[in-house]
Amino acid sequence: MTQLIVNVEDVSLLAELKRAITMLRGVGSIVERTDEAVPNKTTLKAMNEAKKGKTIKCSNFEEYLNAVK
Repeated sequence: MTQLIVNVEDVSLLAELKRAITMLRGVGSIVERTDEAVPNKTTLKAMNEAKKGKTIKCSNFEEYLNAVK
C-alpha cells in the first residue's frame, strides 16, 4: 500500500477534498490527522537555553522566588 500525504491549510475545504478523493479509483481509506502545535519562539528559546545549561540554580524555593522577581 502507498500513502499520499496532503497538508491542508484551509480546514473548510476538508470535507470537499475527502469527497473528491473517495471518487478516485483505488482509494482504500482516508484518515484525518492534525499535527501537534509547534512551540512558539519564546518557548523554543527557553528549551535551547536549558539544553545549553543556562538555567537558574537555587538551593530552596525562597531563593528561586527572589531570582525570578
